[in-house]
Amino acid sequence: MAETELQPQPQPQPTVRRLHPAHPSAPAAEAPVGVRIGRLHGVGAQRHRRCGPAPTRTDGNGLATRYAQRLLEVLSGHRVCEQLIALTSEEVYDDIRTLARRRCLLGPGNALPLLGRVFDDSPAPGVLEVTAMVRVGERLELLAFRLELRQGRRQPTATWRFTALETRW
Repeated sequence: MAETELQPQPQPQPTVRRLHPAHPSAPAAEAPVGVRIGRLHGVGAQRHRRCGPAPTRTDGNGLATRYAQRLLEVLSGHRVCEQLIALTSEEVYDDIRTLARRRCLLGPGNALPLLGRVFDDSPAPGVLEVTAMVRVGERLELLAFRLELRQGRRQPTATWRFTALETRW
């Protein structure tokens, strides 16, 4: 009799099947047993609140807050657009006029939206990137814009101007 070494046979890994496939005709996806599906918190689980760096406030936060309030008043129709001509680039001014015509920031009873927290960051000297939280009735909206210190055509000193504006409206 020849001696043969007994080697253990590899066992297949058990699989977990997904209960709700993406499409009714799609096959159920398989995942290794060690993965917990659908369990977010448990004993010893860590909860991560932020995905990126924390919002910041620079020395220019007062300036950013004043500009955010002016912009909010224009977009809600409580201030005329022409008051921002000297404070915006041409492209941003066109966007502001379009948004002001839509009146999407009016609260119930044409109430003025409330400016909440204002966060700003200075990625370069003479530049402020601002994110403002705005409460419109029961909704919470975000308003993001960029301010740059630029020399005006008719002004001897440089002023802060809106050079970019982002909203979801």
